Amino acid sequence: MTIFRAIILGVIQGGTEFLPVSSSGHLVLIPALLGWQTPTLSFTMGLHMGTFFAVLFYYFKDVIKLVKGFLSIFKKVRTPEEIFYLRLLVYIIIAAIPAGIMGVIFSKKVEQLFSSPHQVSWLFFITAFILFLASFDFSKEQTSLRNISLKNSISVGLMQIVSLLPGVSRSGSTIAGGVYSGMKREDAARFSFLLSIPIIFGAGIFELRDMLNASVSGVSNVELLIGFLVAFIVGLLSIKLFFSLIKKTRFYVFAIYCVIISIIGLIFT
Repeated sequence: MTIFRAIILGVIQGGTEFLPVSSSGHLVLIPALLGWQTPTLSFTMGLHMGTFFAVLFYYFKDVIKLVKGFLSIFKKVRTPEEIFYLRLLVYIIIAAIPAGIMGVIFSKKVEQLFSSPHQVSWLFFITAFILFLASFDFSKEQTSLRNISLKNSISVGLMQIVSLLPGVSRSGSTIAGGVYSGMKREDAARFSFLLSIPIIFGAGIFELRDMLNASVSGVSNVELLIGFLVAFIVGLLSIKLFFSLIKKTRFYVFAIYCVIISIIGLIFT
């Protein structure tokens, strides 16, 4: 690992984490296409922590309100906003449970896929299929985040299980899960990004010791820090870009991109 590669990988992570095109898949495939060694899972998680702080920063006000919503359980009388955010927090927790359990159970098998760019290339087709379906309107009366239901939460949570595989987009799968269950695209995206906070944080804590151990992560702490900072900065820009795109771009555009990157990977890896 060099500082230059750490910067490039940070740009890749930050630029693709919030777009529905699989950041983990790109972190496997792009280095393989460039002839670089696949970054270790610990370094990859360090990059994910950069985008974790990006989404935490972007939604800091919402996070504070979620905390206040939780603390309101100790109050006799709650405001309408506290009730909404407490309810939203419950649905975030419900949506996080399936992938959290499956991630712990199958972490070793999933980790093995990170060493196979060719298999990851095939998995991009799954993302393309998920996004293609999400291009259609599944409900005439679409649900806003204010009216999110248990059905929406479970649909998003189940789709997040699929995204444990590198090449299957977490944001794409979870947003699609929301759309499938009748949510508006913008609201499904907001719920997906809020959901990413506990998911990425939990995975980061799981890998924290290896991330800080240069002999295990395969990189120096300087390279890890640089990759983290680049992923953070580019991730912030990526979130803003995504919300401008989602208002005027159908998901099939991203599906076409995933098909193209998949074919390139299958040919050249």
